[in-house]
Amino acid sequence: MLEIKGLRTEFIRYLEEHYDYARPGVMASNVLFAYYHDIGMPFEAIFRDKPSMEEARKLLAVHFEKVGRKDPEGHAAVCHGCWVKFREFLEATDRLALLETAES
Repeated sequence: MLEIKGLRTEFIRYLEEHYDYARPGVMASNVLFAYYHDIGMPFEAIFRDKPSMEEARKLLAVHFEKVGRKDPEGHAAVCHGCWVKFREFLEATDRLALLETAES
C-alpha cells in the first residue's frame, strides 16, 4: 500500500529535479484528483498501461462534465499529461509494482 502524502512529496521533488515546471505541486494535485474523487476507476488501475490511462482520461472528462467544468475534455487532458509524468516517476522509483500490488 502506498502512503499518498509521502508519494506526493516525492513526486514533486522528482519533478523539480528532472524538469523545469513552474508549479510541480499543481501537477501533483492534478494526479491525485482521481485518488480523492471517484471517477469510475480505482486510482491504482489508472497507471496499469497506456490504454487504462486513456480510459481514465475519458472517465475523468465525464466526471468534469457532471460537476460543471467549463472545459471537461481540456481539464481531463491536463490531468492525463500529469499522469504520464507520475507513471514515469513510479517506474523510475520502482514504485509501479507497489501500485499494482495495492490494486489487488
